[in-house]
Amino acid sequence: VGEETIYQGGNNWSNGLPDIGSNAKISTNDYNTSGVGNDSFSACTCEVDANRVLTVGPDTFIKIENDIVVNGSLLVNHTGNVVQTDPSAVVTKGPLGVINVELTTPILQTRDFMLMGSPMDEETRNDVFTVAFLVLNHDPSNFIPHPSVPGGTNFMDDNGDFWTTYNGDINVGEGYIVRPQDGYTDPANEAYDMTYTKGTLNNGTVSRTAIFNNIIDNPDGTPNSFANPYASAISGYEFIDQNALVNEIYFWEHLTPPSSNTPGYNSINFSMGDISMYNLSGGVKASNDPGVSTIPNGIIATGQGFVFRTQAEGPVAFNNSMRLTSGNTTLRTPNENETDKLWVNLRSTMYDIESNTLIAFNPDANAAINPGFDSDRVGSFVSLYTYHPATNSELGIQTTSAFDPEMKFSLGFATQIAESTEYEISIDQLIGERIENTRVFLFDSKENTTTELSTTNYLFRSNKTETQDRFTIFFISEEVLGPDDAEFGNILVYPNPTKNILNILSAEEPLERLEIYDLRGRLMQEDVDGDDIVETALDVSRLRAGVYFVKVFTASGTITKKIIKE
Repeated sequence: VGEETIYQGGNNWSNGLPDIGSNAKISTNDYNTSGVGNDSFSACTCEVDANRVLTVGPDTFIKIENDIVVNGSLLVNHTGNVVQTDPSAVVTKGPLGVINVELTTPILQTRDFMLMGSPMDEETRNDVFTVAFLVLNHDPSNFIPHPSVPGGTNFMDDNGDFWTTYNGDINVGEGYIVRPQDGYTDPANEAYDMTYTKGTLNNGTVSRTAIFNNIIDNPDGTPNSFANPYASAISGYEFIDQNALVNEIYFWEHLTPPSSNTPGYNSINFSMGDISMYNLSGGVKASNDPGVSTIPNGIIATGQGFVFRTQAEGPVAFNNSMRLTSGNTTLRTPNENETDKLWVNLRSTMYDIESNTLIAFNPDANAAINPGFDSDRVGSFVSLYTYHPATNSELGIQTTSAFDPEMKFSLGFATQIAESTEYEISIDQLIGERIENTRVFLFDSKENTTTELSTTNYLFRSNKTETQDRFTIFFISEEVLGPDDAEFGNILVYPNPTKNILNILSAEEPLERLEIYDLRGRLMQEDVDGDDIVETALDVSRLRAGVYFVKVFTASGTITKKIIKE
């Protein structure tokens, strides 16, 4: 135990501000980390004496290496964080001690629900959720996807036995459906305050068994509902990265009421367009989100529930290395991103329903399917996704290696709307130093049109269809040559765009061969010149309008340049 320092009021401590070598003691005055002159603190241990109150205020923290002893009261306000680092440390509540963890829901409407767990170890359905008119737990072994849901990852159960009414103990780490309203007809439109009071705070490794039901008609794996078991935020990135059975996590957003027009087992069903998704590359907003507020930022708040799908049975664990001292506000805040990412959005202009897909660029990934980085799309009425032809995968998040403007991506499009309807494709967000200085283009193979999405949204019409590779995303940027590319610095391809003639000039050495490929990688035209030719004119009048790649061969190597044929 470190040297004791006792809080004495104001901003005064008997032995200086607590630090990792201190025993912080609340004995003569109450302490509030949000109070005037007060702040978050770290310490080796922490004690709260009888009749004293330690309050961890909103968006603040206490970070304690070892044990916490509460003989008075420890109150953790909504969005506050209590973090312990030693996995064997405990939080001891004395005979008259009080530990409360407060949570406030977002604004909920009629029939809205929360997916929630508990940061305390002895809660029951009739304690923290006593005012909720309905609490449900899940049985993964019963899940079979409902056949009426369109293609993509499906969370609709076939016969309604996946979620059932629950009245027992709240299992640590499990996620439950909680409806805190008075009943199904409660008009709601309010937030609900809940306080966890039973037992003590969870710490250290919390492990649960993920269930895999191995049903042949469930190719996307079995859904399991978990929840953050700590009185602090945790990192969703670390949760995925440290659990081999978890590829991505899904969150329920509060966007649309259930409807009889939504397919599923019940007479009215919630839309899977209210589900957002996060993996190691970032998040994709819920399809029914008209903005970007539901893009997961990788942080899971206290008590927040989520779902993942698994292809095998085994342990899935939370631990102290995942815990955070900030960001405990994901019910709900916008995303913050640091790496190159491109979100592309599809919207039905008539029905105002959307789909969003993320293309991410990470040096730790590659062009193959990478667990934790590539995730299948969620099934919905309309869907835009990246198509991975090598594995026939339809992805809601696709991750490849570090951004290279020579990359291109196939986009699939599916709609369940039968009549001819107008759709709009646009860039939802574009983040990252390399990609932000790049022009983004969309090629429509059906209409044979190319649109610069960086400046213009693309409008088209379609009936009910599913086409895995209708569109292609590609990029054009100013080429920056490194020292090893100096011999290519004087190769010019002009005019670009072109209608009939394309000129190729190599000022340093002769041209050996020229090849022109389309966006699908098919060789469309080939020209072989003599050793002394440094300039040539290609007749491209027979090519259809679109985007092509010209591969220029010289004795020093090859370089590929994009051209647009008008």
